[in-house]
Amino acid sequence: MVDVPDGLSEDTMAEHREQMGTIETQSKDMKYSGVWLVPHLGMEFATLDEAWDKRKEAMEYGAAVAITKYFAKRASENSFFQNFEDITEDQEIVNILWMDGKMIADYARFGEVVVFDTTFGTNKEKWALGTFVGFNHFREIVIFGATLICDSNTKSFEWAFTKFLEAHGGKKSTTIFTDQEQAIVLALEQVMPDTKHGLCVWHINQNCQRKFISYKKKGINMSGEFSKCMFKYEDEDDFVKAIEELAAKLVGEEDKRWIDFIYGCKEKWAFCFMKNVVTLGIRSTQASESINAQLKKYLSCKFDLNRFLEQFERVVDAKREKEIKSEYEMRRKIPRVGLNVPILCEAGKLYTPKIFELFKKEYELSGSAYIEAINGNTFLIGMCNIDDEECSNKSRQVVWNRDDQSIACSCKKFERVGILCCHALKVLDREDIKIIPPRYILKRWTQDAKDESVVDREGRVIIEDAMLDVRNRHAQLMRELASTCGVVAHDEGESQFVLNALRSIREQVDERHRNPSSRTNDRVEDNPNSQTGNSLCLKKKNGDKRSKRKQAWNENLSRRKKGNGRCISNSQPSLR
Repeated sequence: MVDVPDGLSEDTMAEHREQMGTIETQSKDMKYSGVWLVPHLGMEFATLDEAWDKRKEAMEYGAAVAITKYFAKRASENSFFQNFEDITEDQEIVNILWMDGKMIADYARFGEVVVFDTTFGTNKEKWALGTFVGFNHFREIVIFGATLICDSNTKSFEWAFTKFLEAHGGKKSTTIFTDQEQAIVLALEQVMPDTKHGLCVWHINQNCQRKFISYKKKGINMSGEFSKCMFKYEDEDDFVKAIEELAAKLVGEEDKRWIDFIYGCKEKWAFCFMKNVVTLGIRSTQASESINAQLKKYLSCKFDLNRFLEQFERVVDAKREKEIKSEYEMRRKIPRVGLNVPILCEAGKLYTPKIFELFKKEYELSGSAYIEAINGNTFLIGMCNIDDEECSNKSRQVVWNRDDQSIACSCKKFERVGILCCHALKVLDREDIKIIPPRYILKRWTQDAKDESVVDREGRVIIEDAMLDVRNRHAQLMRELASTCGVVAHDEGESQFVLNALRSIREQVDERHRNPSSRTNDRVEDNPNSQTGNSLCLKKKNGDKRSKRKQAWNENLSRRKKGNGRCISNSQPSLR
């Protein structure tokens, strides 16, 4: 039995064990003049260990070359495809980032809010997959780019975020949501300091339930109280008071340290601090995790990176087919307005079906709104809700400017989501405004959101459909050939000259197809790290056998020393 050298798993070497076992059993025939002959490598080695080392090295180089060839193939199919490789001085590929033309166009149209999340166990090399996703005009998930990261450290994430912005012409999103991994948080502070960073509230809530499970057994719903702190309170003073009361009930030192640490980043998760932030209704990374869940249906931890990339392409195509279906259904069906109201009829023609339903719900809620007081251009709006007494006690302040038809509500729904709230609609109805003021129609939610062309960082108009790009090139070639044929067809000598030239070109094309390595990419690469050739190899992860998410920084607080920051349970003034 041939032993597998250190650094290679049984799964990785299973397909090669038979060949190397044959080498060992036939050693007498193969050993000649003190050297080992390995036919399938075509080389000679002094020892069998040296042969193993060379085999391992060849496999690593082969994977790197396969990836670069895959990217070259994608670029030849779509000239707007972009990829980047992070290469060390030792010629090891440690990080990869890629996106096609449609991802670039989607980010230009819908990239105000981005969700970035990482997942593990999608490939044999155990590299982490990071996806940049968001919402399109149907409020469906679209992918803006993807990255594979060998070592999930701050430097790697800084590289990924930097290259992501470079590929998108330097355009930064308004808001980005991530999980609580410290390396990601630090990288964002360096690369996107002006972008609002939000933490995934779902993960925080899950951590809270795990931390406070002992209280639940005693009949104390601490996780419920913390959930109210996350979503309920709109006033910062009310939030502080509620979390002070929660902290006073905690008895364990670990629980107190956790609430202290999570309070330290309250601006990234508490609703009272996020109500002025553009979120489009996103508050967690579950949009990205749904992509990751679908990926795992197609992927396996036994796939090499080249096969992984091909399967990833299938998931992207499936998402795009869903968008095409939604577009078709929207054009085919008329929205159900229900009431013959001008503002609803207009909204049905402007918005996509999903957004229209959200707007329609706000309009219906405006029927439960009433005006409590008027002071000049300021309206105090109350809500009559017999099912929710607490909601009925909330009043909103709406400021209406008749001169420029601007309106602003204290609930900040338009600023967050991009559609008018029921309070603003109540005031518009009172002022006899029967259509939506144009400034409050966000194009990213309309049926015409994708009507305008998008240019890439080189100033080229992006053709999102790769096959359309192929058809355009075919048409261009046919025009040139037809024009040339029309000029030379009257002369036999010139015709023969063109025929000979075409045959020569065809022979050269056939040669290029037989030897892909001889092809050159005519597209100018702005990225100096994008290389091909046998000098590159993939960096191997050192002893990392995990296939699940890394724990966030605040999930291991029990291992931290006491005193890492102020404890709000012991020092209430620190909350303010």
